[in-house]
Amino acid sequence: MKKYLLIITTICLFIPTAWSKFDLRSLSAQTQTVQNDLEKILAKANLEGKINFVQKSHTKNSAHLSCEAEKMTITVEAGENWSQVFYYSLQKLGFYFPHPRIQVSPKWSQVKENCGKTIQWKTAMKYHGFHLHTLHPSEWVHGFLMGKTEIANDMIRWMARNQQNTLDLSLLDIEEEKIFSYLKAPFKLAKDFGIHTGVVFGFAFHQQNQYKLVSLFDSLFEERSLKAIDKKLNYLLDNIDLSFINIEAGTSEFTPANYELSIKWMNKAAELAEKKDVATFIKIHTSTGQENEKYGNFNFLPQFANSNVGILPHTVFLYELEADDAPMYGNKNFHHIRDFMLDQKDKRNTWYYPETSYFCVQDIDVPLFFTDYLLTRANDSKFLYQNGIQGQLNFSTGQEVGYWLFDWTYTLLNNLDYEFDPYIGLKLLGEDVESWKKIAEFQNKYFVKKGLVSIITFSSLGDELLEGVHNVLKRNLLSKLSKDPKSLDSEIALLEEAIPHIPKNVEIKNKELRSMWKITEARIQHAYYNRLAMKHEDKKESYLAKSKEYREKAQGHIDHVFNNHGRYPAAQLFSRHDNPTAYKWGYAQPAKDMQYWIREEESIRANNYAFYFMSQFSIKEVLEGWVF
Repeated sequence: MKKYLLIITTICLFIPTAWSKFDLRSLSAQTQTVQNDLEKILAKANLEGKINFVQKSHTKNSAHLSCEAEKMTITVEAGENWSQVFYYSLQKLGFYFPHPRIQVSPKWSQVKENCGKTIQWKTAMKYHGFHLHTLHPSEWVHGFLMGKTEIANDMIRWMARNQQNTLDLSLLDIEEEKIFSYLKAPFKLAKDFGIHTGVVFGFAFHQQNQYKLVSLFDSLFEERSLKAIDKKLNYLLDNIDLSFINIEAGTSEFTPANYELSIKWMNKAAELAEKKDVATFIKIHTSTGQENEKYGNFNFLPQFANSNVGILPHTVFLYELEADDAPMYGNKNFHHIRDFMLDQKDKRNTWYYPETSYFCVQDIDVPLFFTDYLLTRANDSKFLYQNGIQGQLNFSTGQEVGYWLFDWTYTLLNNLDYEFDPYIGLKLLGEDVESWKKIAEFQNKYFVKKGLVSIITFSSLGDELLEGVHNVLKRNLLSKLSKDPKSLDSEIALLEEAIPHIPKNVEIKNKELRSMWKITEARIQHAYYNRLAMKHEDKKESYLAKSKEYREKAQGHIDHVFNNHGRYPAAQLFSRHDNPTAYKWGYAQPAKDMQYWIREEESIRANNYAFYFMSQFSIKEVLEGWVF
């Protein structure tokens, strides 16, 4: 009997990777790192020395707040995630960090009201954090990949203070030695805060200046490609301290590599990474048109890989997993992503990978302020919790022009005490929630459910270059509207239905958020008068004058945001500048210059709807970076 037990035990210990998950390494915050951060927080609040903490190893996940001689001691009883419990205690005291460079602090009298209380930390998901999409020209490109380390460090502190424990970013095609040098200090700080770090790269991904392991030529040959993966992946793993890697499987977001060879690449990468105690994930895109007779959808190919190959099912823009309509990338909705995630969650590491900003002429760079990001992230988080999904890694382009609200609210939604409340961030900031509900309900009804979002956003370069082949968001291009009176009348009718219902007399306390809503409101009117100008040739100039009037109102508000709420001057987010991404401008530059608004007016004025007319992109940039 003992002989058989020994055999069974041996089999279990050496069970092949193909049949076992591989979780992230054990990681916990360093006491001194958290102590140093507490001192920074208290100094900014003018409460130096008023609060200290004691850490005790326990499974309680609680913190007791005791007071003596005008000082508070936070006794944290928790395990590996003790720092999350500690920072939640600060949040309960009234310390809020909605943006990496914004701190809201309580008075000492407010802090003392919590003496004697015990705080319990209950998290919805084990792993919760951010993908910083450094393929887009953001503050994080400068912070993590251009040597402006203080920007990176501020982001890491913000994540720790908001109880996040996972972070990754996209590697760009720059010198590896620069990457290693730039990431060393911020990734060390993240590790000391108990935050798992990862990087994103492609096998043979040739899009937006993404770093890749295999050249497009070598990707055609099994031996050459596997040799390249072995060499370059080991080089990365030996030089960057990582908990996980996140890999792009295709040759682009929209085009597949060889199906059978891709499975071998996935298994090879996971094998190499596991030897170094690093977990592997494959990004699951929601693009269409990549079907194979044997394997089906290329995006779902990891289901045929070993189970140590994790997945990050990705959805884009502001649509919910459960929504019946999500007309992105040729899809009707995201139900296929939902179903694949549920099918795989017990077979391999599975984290959901949504967005709070899309970029590419849809939101943050227009700029438009979509409150459905609040509703969607709340509803999706609740769905994930109810269905036992292990983690969530949110895709973010950046946090200026008010987009910090969406990212901050997302962090709060992992706390079960907040019951997946989409307005929790606004409540903590003391905003008039009823006003925001009016705005959110209006946007959800007209922007999302009735489809106005496709009218007030703008067509991307890919939409215009590959009309009918590649569609970011299902829409009528201006070129079509100019020849299709019925579609034009339909859009005018929807705008005329929505405009009288734009919420009036709303109270918005935060001036930055108020300006962002005013810009969004102005864009509705701007789109309306532009379409009237298309319809009535004899009145074109008078209607375009009205469009300009609303654009100039929006310009005043974006100027206010730039002059009063631009927090990263070193990152040049509101101007054109050289950087290692495929976009030679900051994400807020088109917004500040009203680039897309002016282009729409001038296209109508000239009756010129060519993709190159007043384009934000140069042909050289398109060819070099494959920018869509």
